[in-house]
Amino acid sequence: MNETRKKKSVAEEVAERILNRMKEVEEAIQNGENKAFRWVKPFAIGAPNLPYSYETMKSHSGVNRLILEPNEYLTWRMMQDVNKRADSPEYQIRKGAKGSPLFFFKVETVIDKETGEPVIDEDTGKEKTRGIWKRYTVFSREDIVRRDNGEALPSKFQFEHFTHEDTTERMREGLDRFNRLFNYYCQKHGITVEIVKDGTQAYFSHDMRIRVPEMSNFRSVYDWITTLAHEMAHSTGMFLGRFDDNAIKTPEQAKLDYAREELCATISAESVANLLMIQDDADVTSDNAVAYIHSWSSFLKDRPNEVLAAARKSDKAVNMIMEDLREMELA
Repeated sequence: MNETRKKKSVAEEVAERILNRMKEVEEAIQNGENKAFRWVKPFAIGAPNLPYSYETMKSHSGVNRLILEPNEYLTWRMMQDVNKRADSPEYQIRKGAKGSPLFFFKVETVIDKETGEPVIDEDTGKEKTRGIWKRYTVFSREDIVRRDNGEALPSKFQFEHFTHEDTTERMREGLDRFNRLFNYYCQKHGITVEIVKDGTQAYFSHDMRIRVPEMSNFRSVYDWITTLAHEMAHSTGMFLGRFDDNAIKTPEQAKLDYAREELCATISAESVANLLMIQDDADVTSDNAVAYIHSWSSFLKDRPNEVLAAARKSDKAVNMIMEDLREMELA
């Protein structure tokens, strides 16, 4: 008796493809073809690859490279110096922006409090010195915005831009449809959208905000669409019960939950593009997505059910987004 094979959902097919590519990646690494695999952003080509001082254009070193994202950073005083320039518009820190700590180690001469003179070491005959740590609060360049129109402070790096003039007509139609969906979805659900010129970050935050670089920062239209769809998928977790910010978790649990959510969002983004009949117009896109997921493969490769669970969650996220599309087009 022939059994009727259950048709796979789009999300399950994407998950299967991801697992197959992940296996290929692992085999390549074992053969010495790749020593490390990290996600390569489809945007921010030419952007800083380390945290930099906006003022000096020198990279921050030491512990700061571990705690700061690659970007350009300013202190409040640096921002005021920019405002003092005769040809500069007035800038302010974006409302709601949070500063990051910057640590600086400095060696200084020990001064005698009574005489005000340097203290001399009796053994060496040289001035005594001591090392001290100083902590500063810095803000990302993207969080320093013009007071009049909210535009971010221009980068000092030379970002590469793409015109996408060779985009096919079908891609243009898909892009237009997706852009209308994205705007409708965000307006309906109260999500603030920040499109940042020469931005280096793409994320959804739980204060209902999506931030992405502008489209010209992406290698392809497909990369732009799937990045926006990725952050839309994250936002559905606020309405579908995927997030529990009050739960107490171990570091292992928190990291596993993060891997699950990223996998769900990645599958959802590809699914939305597939359903809108938007073709991948960049050869690097799939490798970027696989590399992104591969960074979490140590959690997922021994848990095959996690991929299926992510696919099921992705189905719900995609259904919510596509329901809004139907609602928008019926209106």
